[in-house]
Amino acid sequence: MQPTEKAAHDILAMLEATYQPTHRYVDAQAKDFAHLDLQFYDRTAKQLIGRGYRLLADFEDKTITETPSGVLMPVLIRSLVSRDGTVMASMYHPRIKGFFLRALLWLFRKLPAPVVDFETECSDGSFVATTNAESAAAFDSPALIDAHYLAKNTAVEVVEKSHTARVAAHLANRPGVSARVITSHAELIASQNRMNAIKAAHRGELGGVTREELESLAVFGRHTARDVHDALRQEQIRRAS
Repeated sequence: MQPTEKAAHDILAMLEATYQPTHRYVDAQAKDFAHLDLQFYDRTAKQLIGRGYRLLADFEDKTITETPSGVLMPVLIRSLVSRDGTVMASMYHPRIKGFFLRALLWLFRKLPAPVVDFETECSDGSFVATTNAESAAAFDSPALIDAHYLAKNTAVEVVEKSHTARVAAHLANRPGVSARVITSHAELIASQNRMNAIKAAHRGELGGVTREELESLAVFGRHTARDVHDALRQEQIRRAS
């Protein structure tokens, strides 16, 4: 299999496994994730608790971990909720498998950093999401998800303040719409899967990943991204037939 064909095969397998309307989340313990920056989790959780947030749970997204051709090591997710229950906060530290790939991404300044996400679900089915997962900005967001991506080194309190302001603006433009209140880990998981369903439907409409998205993500330049995208389309046609 040619390199572009293999890349297309792996991307398609990853998309099919990742963009599922329902993900399988399981409880987890931090001690089982020694390969991650656990100090980041503790430090960030402490900051948010100091700002009125309440710790909900530590868990793992097995749908992501068990993705065929996946490049991520198992990732711990720590979730919290704001005092009034309208903001879900989560932190995670994605790490890439394989020394060569990690070194390559580090060289091109694309190595993923620890992430803090803030999300609010609204009564009309829309979501507001604010994150410092800068590289995720390459992917197109569905109309129902108002997503904003800050630089990966943005401080947690800055991300949170930005999210609070964005939620206020989102609701101000939607008279009669309110923020959904989340009170438990089970409710947070249900909300996450409602968002997953929106993302999965959107990916289906796009037919997977667009050439523009691949170009934004490409380490080796646009020409290779175009070749991979063409191979991806050929693989989709082969599977459909």
